[in-house]
Amino acid sequence: MINKDVLTGSILAGFGAWFSWEAKSFPTLGGMTQGPGLFPTIAGIGLVVCGLLVLTTGLIEMRRTDGPHEVSPPMSRQAWINSFAVIFGVILFAVFLDTLGFHLVALPLTLGLFILFGITWWKSLLLSVGVTVLVHLIFYSFLHVPLPWGLLEAYAW
Repeated sequence: MINKDVLTGSILAGFGAWFSWEAKSFPTLGGMTQGPGLFPTIAGIGLVVCGLLVLTTGLIEMRRTDGPHEVSPPMSRQAWINSFAVIFGVILFAVFLDTLGFHLVALPLTLGLFILFGITWWKSLLLSVGVTVLVHLIFYSFLHVPLPWGLLEAYAW
């Protein structure tokens, strides 16, 4: 059996390399030195570095213990529910983003996920509002990425 860190690190590094490779094919706009592929390239390089660190940790652990001896317990029922909830949340986010708008999708989605993960309701509410406002500020205000307003179009600033 292979060490989980070796497998995870290899997958992370592979995805990061693929992201960076694909980002190179994004077209650049005339007169600009950086194009739309800059951020995905940086994120891909970060994934490669993190993947290689995880891979190295796994290889060191395997060498220290003379091979992969760990046997991982099966995932609990709650872990399966949490995993599927995140995947389902991403699908819901993609389906309803244009119709309802970023704010009306992100806030209840993060609130529901935080509560499902066992965070108290008041901390979940604070985190959800904070994350939604922070993402709005970073992407909409600072990076000038147009986030869809959906039903709140009349209140857009």
